[in-house]
Amino acid sequence: MAHRELLRSVLRVILLASVVLAATSYAQRSAPPPSSSSEGQQVGKVLSVRRVLRNQYFGSRYPQMHYYLLYFAVRTSDQTHCAEYETPVLDEIDDLFSAMDKDVEFVLKGKSLTLRTPKGRKLKAHLVEQKQC
Repeated sequence: MAHRELLRSVLRVILLASVVLAATSYAQRSAPPPSSSSEGQQVGKVLSVRRVLRNQYFGSRYPQMHYYLLYFAVRTSDQTHCAEYETPVLDEIDDLFSAMDKDVEFVLKGKSLTLRTPKGRKLKAHLVEQKQC
């Protein structure tokens, strides 16, 4: 009897594993390729970077972290994209300023722009109007 129960549980595990494998292989085949013109990796030049200190003043005895809004413009061959990025990290700000007038890789997806700086840092920003850059 114990042998039969063991055999049944092993068969159930094998059946479950085969169903999971079949479902994942089907999901990988049916996923649409990311070949949309607005969602591919592009190369552009950083035209301008503007830093704005964004402080929220609280009546507290503890030190505050300074948050900065970075507005930057990236130019491709046919279009200029303006984006906004918020950060307290000074190294990210320095990386973005060092990328000015250099070619950078970026990806547009909906209303967001993911930029990779020359030092390899990824910055995910939101697209904004041209007048903010």
